[in-house]
Amino acid sequence: MRVNLEILSSAYLLGVKSIELPHIKELVPHMMTRRRLTKAAKICVELLNRVEHFEGGRILCGSAFGELETTANILNAIDKEEPLSPTDFQNSVYNTAVSYLSILYHNQNEILTLSCGDKTALNVLKAGALKALDGDTLLLLCFETLDIAGIEQVNHCIDYLESGVALVVRVTEREATLKLQKSELKGVPNSISEMLHVAQNAPQLESSIIEVNL
Repeated sequence: MRVNLEILSSAYLLGVKSIELPHIKELVPHMMTRRRLTKAAKICVELLNRVEHFEGGRILCGSAFGELETTANILNAIDKEEPLSPTDFQNSVYNTAVSYLSILYHNQNEILTLSCGDKTALNVLKAGALKALDGDTLLLLCFETLDIAGIEQVNHCIDYLESGVALVVRVTEREATLKLQKSELKGVPNSISEMLHVAQNAPQLESSIIEVNL
């Protein structure tokens, strides 16, 4: 089965070590709320601010590694026999970032989070294609936040430790104008690659449509 998705809007953020988020204080003015946000949540807030044609609705999100920093904090506390941070514990699940989005923007629609290793972005696109068949406009997100202490000991292939991609999509019967493939940019996580390729190339086309094979 094949489903064509029209890319209504797109945005992406890449950081060799970390991503600068200059607008986060404006986007989340309440200081205590902002302090509770994980880096992934802040990236998702920034991405949502950068895309158009999405005023609330269903969101599909993907991450291979999830909230790696908070998970590492919990493991380090256990190793040192220190008390666990309630905030870290709360923020350690995969749907933390998009859950904060739903709270901040009062979005009570369906949110689905996927984690499929290197195939995460591809599977977010496939799930999005299925969900879009009912005619809804959807927000697709992928992120990775790998900038944690000691990451250089295990990372030998990813140059961009922090990354995020957002696509606003809807189903269409028109022919595809953009091939779905991995990004040509070296050093990005494989888990965001297909969505990054779309976000990098969609703005250059008058009509950006991808074909998703289910």
